[in-house]
Amino acid sequence: MILSGLRRRNSGELAKNRLRLILIADKTDCSPEMIEMVKEDLAAAVSRYMEIDQGGIQIQIREETALTGRKIPALYANIPILHMGNKGTF
Repeated sequence: MILSGLRRRNSGELAKNRLRLILIADKTDCSPEMIEMVKEDLAAAVSRYMEIDQGGIQIQIREETALTGRKIPALYANIPILHMGNKGTF
């Protein structure tokens, strides 16, 4: 279970993830490096409270309509949870 986050990925899966990051970056005027940093920061924050599959995290930036009626970008994250332990218990 400890090594489940370290599973090897094939080159097709890696290329698909890179392309996804490039497309997101193009839509949002945000670099792929910046999106990857956001993804890593989210993983670090959530990992403090539960065990997650860091390799399975997916990030999307979509255009949403705000309450004001203005179109704004919104960040969506899909973070697979492996175990809901008591990491965050005080």
